[in-house]
Amino acid sequence: MILREPFGSLFFCSYIHSMNYKNVLKGYYDTDNKVKAIDLITNRPYFIEDRPDMKQRVERAINFGQYVGVYQRGTRNGFEFINEESYGILDALKKEQSKEVKPAKMINKPDDFIISDLKWKYLTRCINKGKNLMFVGPAGTGKTQIVFKAAERLDKQIFYFNLGSTQDVRSALIGNTYFKDGTYFEESAFVTAIKTPNSVVLLDEISRANPEAWNILMPVLDVNIRKLRLDEKENSPVIDVASGVSFISTANIGFEYTAARMLDRALVDRFSVIEMDILNKEQEMKLLNIKYPNLDPKVNEALCDISFRIRMECERENSKLSSPIPTRMLLEAAEMSIDGFDIEETAELIIYPQYSDEGGTDSERIYIRQLVQKYVQKGDKEDLFTDNDFRALDNYDI
Repeated sequence: MILREPFGSLFFCSYIHSMNYKNVLKGYYDTDNKVKAIDLITNRPYFIEDRPDMKQRVERAINFGQYVGVYQRGTRNGFEFINEESYGILDALKKEQSKEVKPAKMINKPDDFIISDLKWKYLTRCINKGKNLMFVGPAGTGKTQIVFKAAERLDKQIFYFNLGSTQDVRSALIGNTYFKDGTYFEESAFVTAIKTPNSVVLLDEISRANPEAWNILMPVLDVNIRKLRLDEKENSPVIDVASGVSFISTANIGFEYTAARMLDRALVDRFSVIEMDILNKEQEMKLLNIKYPNLDPKVNEALCDISFRIRMECERENSKLSSPIPTRMLLEAAEMSIDGFDIEETAELIIYPQYSDEGGTDSERIYIRQLVQKYVQKGDKEDLFTDNDFRALDNYDI
């Protein structure tokens, strides 16, 4: 059957309504060479595994370059083969029976933050659709900051809760009951946040939270529940999470974070989890240049090279160091340079204290001192560092 009337003509409209297709099936062979089908009206799989008759029809349609139209014929289904070149007539039917799915729009990234396009797109998509997302990664990599920037770009109201520093969990997440001239209940800021439509609720340092906080958050974060019981209030009313609210959490995960707890699997499953980007040397130099355009280029490269070599040492199997330099600390070092501190002074104040001095000459701090000394300019030396400097570094593998 080949219909050649122009799309949108009265003939086509009457044809579509007269046929009233329930499904239009497009067949294909999967990777195991099995016959499968997609309903082009709903754009969803059409399961034919337990229907030998339908398998036969779909396979015939594949071989002849056709689709299978399914329509109601009395109390049973009727079937018709439709040539592919005439399928344009079904566009109108698809518009009537299915919603148009628009691709996610890419929101411009902030100019002063470095994150991959893919992760930025996914973050803004989760916020726009009111979904839960967890950022994991080392401290100081910008997990919290990027959520604030995304909320700003999307013009969303953001509520911030540092779960790692919360002492009284119930009052912070539910509220307090007061007894003065009667009894009254005061809702927490968290309750206000989840009752605000299309808001962003940032749950910072969730890995450091009290397990009681996790128990309270479980039904709130469950996509099928999204409720919170105010059991501190009279009659323990239950409130619904408002439409469009997204919960974004951050977690420091690793053996070096001694105050962090092993996250409950059921809690983690309530989030989509993505890892925060760890910047390479070139990205760190670019970031410092963006944040501090007046920073001496040689100092920029020296700071980023120190960070790079520490990170490479941390990734070794038998590393002498327990943790890399956080991006937050690198930015502070750059700002100190602008304020007149040289590399040696900066390292003495903010880098060395981050590393243990236990173990004497084999300690982490001695190792860092030896590394930093290779970048300290002496006399009229033209370059801040050379390859020979690194080869001379005790116990350092190039």
